[in-house]
Amino acid sequence: MRVTKWSRRAAITAAIAGIATSVMPGPASAQDFPTKPITIVVPFGPGTTNDVIARQLAQDMMSTLGQSVIVDNRAGATGNIAADLVAKSKPDGYTLLLPSMSQILNQVTGNATTDVTRDFAPIAFTGKGLYSMFVPNELPVKSVADLVELARQQPGKLNYAGYVGGVPQFLGEMLNRAAKISTVMVPYKSTPDALVDLLANRIQIWFTPVTSGMPVQSARQARMIAVTGETRANVLPDIPTFKEAGYPDLTVEIAYFLVAAKGTPKPIVDKLNSAVDKALQNPKIRETLAAQGVEEKRGGPAELSAYLANEVGRWGDIVKLSTPTPAPK
Repeated sequence: MRVTKWSRRAAITAAIAGIATSVMPGPASAQDFPTKPITIVVPFGPGTTNDVIARQLAQDMMSTLGQSVIVDNRAGATGNIAADLVAKSKPDGYTLLLPSMSQILNQVTGNATTDVTRDFAPIAFTGKGLYSMFVPNELPVKSVADLVELARQQPGKLNYAGYVGGVPQFLGEMLNRAAKISTVMVPYKSTPDALVDLLANRIQIWFTPVTSGMPVQSARQARMIAVTGETRANVLPDIPTFKEAGYPDLTVEIAYFLVAAKGTPKPIVDKLNSAVDKALQNPKIRETLAAQGVEEKRGGPAELSAYLANEVGRWGDIVKLSTPTPAPK
């Protein structure tokens, strides 16, 4: 009899517990997402292209998702500080990263502490930009052909600004190989320092993103003679591409994109992707980004994943070509 009474009591207790469990709130589902503010971590400081894009997206995503979207600038270590933070965050869609080419170059040069193709969940493209090439006004050069001819006449005499492991370094080396010329990289720690020396003709070639080169071009402080796009930049229709000049290998596009920590549920990724895509179609945002030299590039997780795999492979090959072959012993 005791056993029977205990069993009845246990059954009643279990039933009550089951009812209590059914009414208690469980973890938020993807359908409920988001239930708290979202943070977009930017690997560079305020005013950079990544930062401008993040802040434009945040405004529109806030209204779409019904939660605050905060931009957190975590500059340093060429983007590794921000990438580490997001890669190690909880994979719930509340901590996002908005990187660009530096993340890919870090990886292929062995300087990354995360893997852009394995440690993150791709969400969406957020835009693209091009690099431009400048020469000093006093240099007798008005085209890529002119520059190549001058470099052939003065091998080893023309200098270009760069920094080790960065896009400008590789663009200079790619041009040297493609045109069979010999220009020399002078390393700089900052773009403003390089610009000062360009204006003084202490360096003769300056590779810089179109976004940072536009003010220089508008003020006619130096002469932009080429951009790295498949087609001309929308904001600079008079500037030819390297491809038009006969150097298609220097077709380089800088994509900006949004990722989350690996393991973020697909429904949450899809919801974030929809919010980003809606923002990128906002006429005011498109106008603001276009004025910064950021061109439209849209696409979801599948397209971004394929792009990252392809770019890691492509830039890995470029880096190998740029690495000097050890002298035989």
